[in-house]
Amino acid sequence: MRVLLLAVLVWALAARPASAEVLRPQLDDMVAHFADVVFGVEYATLTQASGVVAKWPGPVVGINVQGRQSPHLIKLASKHIHGLAMLTGLKFRTLKPFETIPSIDLVFLKRAEMGNIGGPNIDPKVVESMASDPSMVCYFLTWRNPPERIIKALVVVNVEKDPVRIDACLLEELTQVMGLPNDVQAYWPSMFNPNDTMTERSKWDALYIKTLYDARIKPGMTQAQTLDQVRPIFAGALSNMP
Repeated sequence: MRVLLLAVLVWALAARPASAEVLRPQLDDMVAHFADVVFGVEYATLTQASGVVAKWPGPVVGINVQGRQSPHLIKLASKHIHGLAMLTGLKFRTLKPFETIPSIDLVFLKRAEMGNIGGPNIDPKVVESMASDPSMVCYFLTWRNPPERIIKALVVVNVEKDPVRIDACLLEELTQVMGLPNDVQAYWPSMFNPNDTMTERSKWDALYIKTLYDARIKPGMTQAQTLDQVRPIFAGALSNMP
């Protein structure tokens, strides 16, 4: 089984000017940004960039919630998972005991516990390194086998952080384990901007997720093949957006 470490997310609150919401991306910029988000990596020292599109095979993805969960945290996670279901066409449901379908482990822990995650194919040194930053809000891991098929993900969340930051972190990490792993700066509103804290996807973010899971974007496509399909999809979306 091939294990790919895709990202570590450290949140810093950043105020967004009210006028930024009216900025619209240009087509070339959107296509380049999408390529960076899907094919790039946030921390090149921890992993290699993916050469192909990777998706969850579906039609069902299991969710296994563990740790220091609460009704409020479950509500936040459910909000974002519901949005992903609408955009990807995947069905998410609670993982049954001993079930082996592709699934996401969502683990809520205190800060001091975040480096103690163990299990098959998890390198404890990598987890300890990821959790070593005292400002850590959450991190994720994904597993692919073969490279174009996502079969497992782990999202670890620090329950001691501010609820707004947890909400924003859940939004991004749950989205990134769908196959959009990289943080990339953009001049338009985007949850992929590394220093922004957004608790709702922008319309551009939603378009990225929906496009990745469009039937025209097939698992295993190279970057060049993917962008040939993405450009007309984005062009049509831009022409129809107010």
